[in-house]
Amino acid sequence: METAISEIDHLRVALAASEVARQEAERRATGAEAMVAHLKLLIAKMRQDRFGASSERGRRLLEQLELELEDLETAIAEDDPANVPGTVARASETDVGRQRPARRPFPAALPRERVVIPAPVQCPCCGSSRLAKLGESMTETLEVVPRQFRVIQTVREKFSCRDCESITQPPAPFHPIARGRAGPWLLSTILTGKFADHLPLNRQSAAFAREGIDLDTSTLADWVGASTATLAPLIAQVRAHVLAAQRLHGDDTTVPVLAKSRTVTGRLWTYVRDDRPFGGPAPPAAWFRYSRDRKGELNCPGFCGDRTTREVR
Repeated sequence: METAISEIDHLRVALAASEVARQEAERRATGAEAMVAHLKLLIAKMRQDRFGASSERGRRLLEQLELELEDLETAIAEDDPANVPGTVARASETDVGRQRPARRPFPAALPRERVVIPAPVQCPCCGSSRLAKLGESMTETLEVVPRQFRVIQTVREKFSCRDCESITQPPAPFHPIARGRAGPWLLSTILTGKFADHLPLNRQSAAFAREGIDLDTSTLADWVGASTATLAPLIAQVRAHVLAAQRLHGDDTTVPVLAKSRTVTGRLWTYVRDDRPFGGPAPPAAWFRYSRDRKGELNCPGFCGDRTTREVR
């Protein structure tokens, strides 16, 4: 009898402790969700001011708020009991008031891989083999296939004429870089990572090394320089098209530039031509130009009208 009473008391203490822990978790989740809603409101208000000096001053603050929002949402998902291994996923009281983003269907253009789970050959209830298909349920899961590097071997066969003894061979294939061993897709990946995603070449070199491809930073820099020189005529055409507009929108963005024992503030000038709101037939375009200061003086010809130096980070 005393053993049963002691077990009951132990269960009561455990139940009270679990209730206190549950209330504490709900309190933390409620506070975090309130902070998430507040940050989303601030970010939405700051994104409304897309142009002007005020938006440039608030750009760094907006980036910090987005990082803080990301950390809070990650912490909420980490504390969710449904994500704990070995537990059964069920809706809790905190999930009722939490607004999750609406699940949108995957793009129809994505390739689909159909995996069919084998159906039972016998009824699990009575053991009968007379089963008739009523339909099927489908669950779509988004997956990614890691990028694959491949070496394209272009073979040019040589032939000798039996009559005149002349040797013929097809011409060599075209390469974006003369005597280079980089294909156009690899070069576009490197340029997009550097100029669009702001990923320095040393980090790209380290990422390639993790995938078993040894590409030195100096090699990547040479490829970037050769690619910008190759694209110079196209950029000149974009510049002429943009500056020929009757209505031209301009703005500048500050860029930290490494200098001797200090950091200076460079400028990335943006000129936009867009006549669509005014019924113009010309296609929209944007032209970017870099200068080391606010004067906007041309430093050296090349990339985007002015070569973007490697000191830009």
